[in-house]
Amino acid sequence: MSLSFEPGDFTAFLGPNGAGKSTLLKLFAGLLSPTAGRILLEGKDLSEVSPKERARFLAYVPQGLHYAFPLTARDCVAQGRYAHLDWFGRLSRTDRTLCDQALELCDAASLADRWLEELSGGERQRVLLASALAQDPRVLLLDEPTLSLDPGHQDQFFRVVRHLHRKRGLTVLMATHELNLAATYADRVVLLSEGKIQADDEPDSVLTAGRIHRTFGVRLRRVRMGKGRFQLIPAAFPGDKP
Repeated sequence: MSLSFEPGDFTAFLGPNGAGKSTLLKLFAGLLSPTAGRILLEGKDLSEVSPKERARFLAYVPQGLHYAFPLTARDCVAQGRYAHLDWFGRLSRTDRTLCDQALELCDAASLADRWLEELSGGERQRVLLASALAQDPRVLLLDEPTLSLDPGHQDQFFRVVRHLHRKRGLTVLMATHELNLAATYADRVVLLSEGKIQADDEPDSVLTAGRIHRTFGVRLRRVRMGKGRFQLIPAAFPGDKP
């Protein structure tokens, strides 16, 4: 496949399990190396970019993360400032302020002094997002970011991301199964199946009833919500006549 992204893009990767969404994000994050081809970051081969330099440019939020040693939520978020610390690894007043602001943005300030292993999956995911935002990245990579979040925090999560996308020009690349969240927040959708791109365009063009049925095997219909946005709902309910 061949893909390129401009600064300020908000792209959602959709597709069934095993389509390659998470693998693609790990390649972009430098956690995996391509067996063929290249990944370029502002024209430079990603394999030649040091981890510290990469961390100043992009942040990656995985589906879940488990630490091998006890860590508070505040310490986890502070790790997001690693690439910006001085030679002695000390947090400055600015670093601490950015960490506090990131916790506030993610509704996780009340979790700051709690141990990560004490947190629910949804709480831990909000802390991971705060850690990524504390990096002050230019590119945010999100792998199933709302997997453990309740509907209220899902909405809050995407409002924060959308706000940063618009205010800071943050580039967002997100893998998700949430078709409606992609339709609502993303400006571009890349539909994957069996490791190949099936469609790549704005949500209105990609998320058609026919294409969704062919890709996911489910029948949905679109309901217009105004301002060019729409939501997908079941075309029929269990028990209905076909």
